[in-house]
Amino acid sequence: MPGPHGRTPRIADGGEACLAPTSRCGARMTELHGTTTLVGLIGWPTSHSLSPRMQNAGFAALGLDWAYVPLPTAPERLGEAVRGLIALGFAGANVTIPHKQAMIEHCDELDAVAARAGSVNTLVVHGGRVLGSSTDGAAVTGQLEAHGRRALVLGAGGAAQAVADALAQAGALAEVVSRRDTDWPPSGDAVEILVNCTPVKNELLVAPRAAMQVVDLAYNTDGSPTELVSAARAAGCEVVVDGLDVLLHQGVASFERWTGETAPLARMQEALRRPGT
Repeated sequence: MPGPHGRTPRIADGGEACLAPTSRCGARMTELHGTTTLVGLIGWPTSHSLSPRMQNAGFAALGLDWAYVPLPTAPERLGEAVRGLIALGFAGANVTIPHKQAMIEHCDELDAVAARAGSVNTLVVHGGRVLGSSTDGAAVTGQLEAHGRRALVLGAGGAAQAVADALAQAGALAEVVSRRDTDWPPSGDAVEILVNCTPVKNELLVAPRAAMQVVDLAYNTDGSPTELVSAARAAGCEVVVDGLDVLLHQGVASFERWTGETAPLARMQEALRRPGT
């Protein structure tokens, strides 16, 4: 419906609401209609995320009347937020820090991956019910040679649980460590795969070696490398996967669950990698 100035509200690719007909908000606009299907990002905070930019670019590329919006949700309001998705007719949502583990109890059903990992990052709403799934782990293991490798996963949250489970399913021997453990920081001497599932970007928690495959789930919104990615590239690591690549692949899987369409991976990747926010 028209906004207060007689213009149709739009959502910037970065998720910011804007009534400007051009990009005064600094990004291409997604126009909303009375028929627009909504999905969103539940987290606390959500302002840092590039998921709205990526997902809205995907919808636009396929000509879908869909929009992805940020849904900042304090932990104590999580249950209300999930009920709100149903009441407001959302098709689904992504779930990010700090809600991936807590979301388990708010789902009516879990797929096998989410149930095994104890973590949810994707919700599909259908018929008044909420299905929880996790695309985090496959977004990591799909870019590695994991079978028979020793893996070290850094972190204590839902993403770390999902990645560790996916590595184990792929045939790796995975160990999960965090700052809560007495032997922190861990040694990476015998490790062949190193995955950072913490939000730490500017500190090297474990030094990479050339023989390692390295994945960093953290990312800088300007596309610049994190400390881990920089160090891994400098060390000549076998495989280096940055957080934007992980975000892309988990987002593609969520997109396909919601829409039933093959995601336009190249257009979504272009949106993530373009300069600016």
